[in-house]
Amino acid sequence: MLRSIIAFALTAFTTSAIAADMSVKAPPPVPPPVYLWTGCYIGGNVGWAQVSAHFNDNVLGDDGRLTSSSFAGGGQIGCDYQFASNWVFGIQAMIDGTDIKRNRVSFIDPLVTLHTDSNWFATVTARLGYVITPTFLFYAKGGWGSVNDRFFVTTTVTNVTLATVDRNANGGDVGVGFEWMFTRNWTFWVEWDHIFLNHSSIEFTRVATRFDNISRDFDKVLFGINWRFGGPGPIGARY
Repeated sequence: MLRSIIAFALTAFTTSAIAADMSVKAPPPVPPPVYLWTGCYIGGNVGWAQVSAHFNDNVLGDDGRLTSSSFAGGGQIGCDYQFASNWVFGIQAMIDGTDIKRNRVSFIDPLVTLHTDSNWFATVTARLGYVITPTFLFYAKGGWGSVNDRFFVTTTVTNVTLATVDRNANGGDVGVGFEWMFTRNWTFWVEWDHIFLNHSSIEFTRVATRFDNISRDFDKVLFGINWRFGGPGPIGARY
C-alpha cells in the first residue's frame, strides 16, 4: 500500500512539473485598424500663389510678361467616397486670400507703366485619388477656378491712370497632390494647381490709342490640414 501511495505521488508531481514547463500559446497579434476615406472634411491652408500675364499690343507687338507672386491662405470644404478598395472620388470648394501686386515699365512704350493686383482666388473641383497605403492618398483634380485679378495702366512720370480692367478672371483648374491621414480624423495635404485664366484686353490713349491683349496664367502651391467627419470609422481585423 505504501509503495502504491509513493508511486502515485511521484506520478502526480512529475505531470505537474511537465505541465508547468509547457509554454502557453500567445493569441495572434491584432493589426492596427484601417481608416476609410469616405466622409466629409473642413480645413485651412497656407502657401504661395503666382499670376503671370502676357501683354501683346495690337500694333506694336509683344510687350513681354508681368509676373508676380505672394503668400496665400484660406480654407476648404469637401466630401470623399472610397470605392473599389483603393479608389477615392471627391468634390471640394476652396477660397483663399492673397496680395499679389507688381508693376513695370512697358518694354515698347517707356512712358507707360503696367500694373497687376490680385486679392483672392477660389476653385470648385472634383478629384480622383488612389490609396497607396491605408493612410496615404495620391490624387489628381480638375474643375473651375476664379481669380480676382485687376490690371491697370498709368503714365510712368505723372502716374495718371489711363485704363483699368477690374473684373474676375475665370478658367479651368487642374492639379495634383497627396494627403496623409495621420490620425482617424485629421489629415495633412500638399498640392499644386494651375488655372488657365481667360484672356482679356485693355484699351487706353496716351498719344494714340493702344489696344493690349492680356493672356494670364495662375499657379498655386498649398499646404493644408483637414478635420474629417461623417465617415464609417476604423475597420478592425476579424478572426
